[in-house]
Amino acid sequence: MKIKNRKIKIFSKTLRGRLSFWYLATVGFIMLSFLLAISILFWFTLQDQIDHHIHITVNEAHQIVQDYKDEERNTLIKNLVSAQGMTVIVLSPDGSAVLETNSPDIAITTEHQLQKLLLNTTLQETTPKHFTKSNIRFAALPVQVDAGKGVVAVGYSTRVLYSTFYKMLWIVLGVFVFLVLPITYIAHKLLKNQLRPLEQISSQAKQITSTLQLSKKIEIEDTTEELQTITNALNTMLEKLDGIFKNEHEFFSDVAHTLKTPLAILWSQVENMPITQKQRDEILTTIDKAKDTIQDLLFLSKIETIAQTATNFSLSVLVSDLTELATTLGESNGLKVTSNIEKDVQFKGDRKLFQRALSNIVHNSVIYNSRNGGIDIALYKRHNKIIITVSDTGIGISKKEQSQIFNRFFRGSNIKHKGSGLGLAIAKSVIENAGGNLTLESSLNKSTTITITL
Repeated sequence: MKIKNRKIKIFSKTLRGRLSFWYLATVGFIMLSFLLAISILFWFTLQDQIDHHIHITVNEAHQIVQDYKDEERNTLIKNLVSAQGMTVIVLSPDGSAVLETNSPDIAITTEHQLQKLLLNTTLQETTPKHFTKSNIRFAALPVQVDAGKGVVAVGYSTRVLYSTFYKMLWIVLGVFVFLVLPITYIAHKLLKNQLRPLEQISSQAKQITSTLQLSKKIEIEDTTEELQTITNALNTMLEKLDGIFKNEHEFFSDVAHTLKTPLAILWSQVENMPITQKQRDEILTTIDKAKDTIQDLLFLSKIETIAQTATNFSLSVLVSDLTELATTLGESNGLKVTSNIEKDVQFKGDRKLFQRALSNIVHNSVIYNSRNGGIDIALYKRHNKIIITVSDTGIGISKKEQSQIFNRFFRGSNIKHKGSGLGLAIAKSVIENAGGNLTLESSLNKSTTITITL
């Protein structure tokens, strides 16, 4: 007993050994999924076969009723009932049965059921209509009888279908109860303690969501060689990242603060210079743009360190407001703004930061658009993700420059409007800091689409 316990302990010292136990439970799940898939496929296959069979038979019955009369017709119709669970019915216009022939296991159809059968059949149809009544799958066609336009219907009992399907379900349930559940239970008990170090790494790593937390160290108990290597590598990476971000923030902060003073002095000197008002306004405008660039630079460097107010807010309302803004800004250029915004899409984050990030994107789609062009803004949810797209018919970006478009201060070679080149960099930083992703697709002189995934 002691030897067995020692072997199990040695085997569980490696991550590969621990995951082997989990593999057993995974196999059980795959087996269950496979059997269920086969059962469902079997169900639809049987149903298709029934529909195909009655489709062919009702066409034959239709031809017999049209071409033959009296006893010969009745004999040929009876010959169509070649299997258990089948029925062939010919109805007159008033719903009474002109002819009805059933296999021994099918009860005679009541007058009430015949009336329902007639109501379910549109007499103007030229192809068989399929429907289910009283556990019988029918295919029906209008046909000319002595009393006028009637109906010929061929039915096949769905009890055979249900019986076969239920047998398959019992097999699946038996496999699940007697094989998958015991293995899953045993695997769960064994893995609960063995995977605790990996869960600790995952839990601690998830808590590091901003640059302020990069100084934290990941510590785990009852580690293995593989997990200890991963832990050391993660801690080393976090330490280096912490140093890089601190140096970057300090650099941009120092540069921004250093430039503020000479710009303020320059502003005051320009106001007192003996120049024309037009020249003074042009210089002051340039200084203001430089100040705005510095503010953007400071904002960009502090996005992950400034205090953020994470609240639940409506992205639907925010995107709708930005759509109206785009419409207003694009009026002078003849832009047509369209939108497809899903209602009641909620998100938890800093609304002001998101508004700034999205407004930067929308503003770009307006100022870099072609005259009488278009902008399409969409918001929807897919597979537990929120998707926002902003598409325009503007000047586009060459493939060579697309990889640099989110870099700070980058401006495309075909851009004529003046700007700091920080708008998209700010947008990307805000989106990624919220755990999202931002991508761009563009064709030069044709279109640009920015997609945000949250």
